[in-house]
Amino acid sequence: MAPPNDVTEPNDLPADLPQHARERLRAMRARKLFTSDLSVSEFVLVREAGFDPVGLVMGTSIYQVAPTIPRSANTDVGGELVDTTKALYHARELAMNRMEEEAEALGADGIVGVRLTVNLSTDPNRVAFQQYRVWSKWAKKVGFRRPQGIATGGYFQGWQQLAQQQWVQWCQQMGWAQIPLPEWARPGGKASYSLGANTAEFIAIGTAVRHRTGESYKNKKGKPFQSDLSGQDFWLLIRTGFRPVGFVMGNCVYYVPPQLLQSRPQDSQELHAYTHALYDARELAIERLQDEAEDLDATGIVGVTISEQQHSWRASPWNVGNAALQTGEIIELFVIGTAVVPTDAGGALGKPVLVLSANDAVKVTSAGGGE
Repeated sequence: MAPPNDVTEPNDLPADLPQHARERLRAMRARKLFTSDLSVSEFVLVREAGFDPVGLVMGTSIYQVAPTIPRSANTDVGGELVDTTKALYHARELAMNRMEEEAEALGADGIVGVRLTVNLSTDPNRVAFQQYRVWSKWAKKVGFRRPQGIATGGYFQGWQQLAQQQWVQWCQQMGWAQIPLPEWARPGGKASYSLGANTAEFIAIGTAVRHRTGESYKNKKGKPFQSDLSGQDFWLLIRTGFRPVGFVMGNCVYYVPPQLLQSRPQDSQELHAYTHALYDARELAIERLQDEAEDLDATGIVGVTISEQQHSWRASPWNVGNAALQTGEIIELFVIGTAVVPTDAGGALGKPVLVLSANDAVKVTSAGGGE
């Protein structure tokens, strides 16, 4: 069998895709081999709905977002950072368009199980501050104190040298022959990315599918539909007489000035302006989500989720843990969902039946509350 690079077909794939992506897609078309991130249950139900997987498709975009923190007066009530909103939206759109191009190259009618993720570059100041907090808690626990005259009020430069000295001293007191890495210097469970300042990678992944009878399920623009529904939800949607026409989204990056983030410490009250700022940001994001669905002539949106993401940066290492109270906060409200339209192929569903999976872990609780 010839290797993928030897597959020869007309160069009809988009130039926007990298070389190895085009080689993989040509090989998949020639060999009729599909890859999929669907679980076994999802795979079975997608086929039951009349669709066959044709391949795993993805798109990516590494995007530099150069935000500008407004230098506002204390009377400012905040507002949307329009340029930043557009930049983050465009980055996701580029990734999704490339995923769509791969699906078109495989002759797919749509993409199911779409996952849109963001890998943010790691802020070294924030990482150092988190490590500092772990060391500070450990030092207090074992009885070490910071020397007088350094900085007793909080984070200070050069703490790593002091922390290493204390750790070596403590290990020697414990009689350890070898000195392991301290807790604050060990790799964390979450992956970190050195993508550059104010840079993020946007990734869109899903499984391209084609209808078995040849019926077209593409949207009004002639493009494969995209859906973030699971295989089970996709099957149920088709069975009830609806079909997806697109993965829709809306976002809004909103700046909240520092004076809106707090009130007098002795007062217990709603932060009224802060509440309305986030309320306004959510409304703007949802309006844009609805506009995308209407552009596809959708009758509704299912599976809507709303998330808040902080694309913040803290250039002052000595104030990294409390900088929002001086510079304000920048928050992105991100909304996604699957736009749907009715079909004539709906059927009646059977009466729901409660099923208890034998694979569920059983938690045994004693009368005293212990397990």
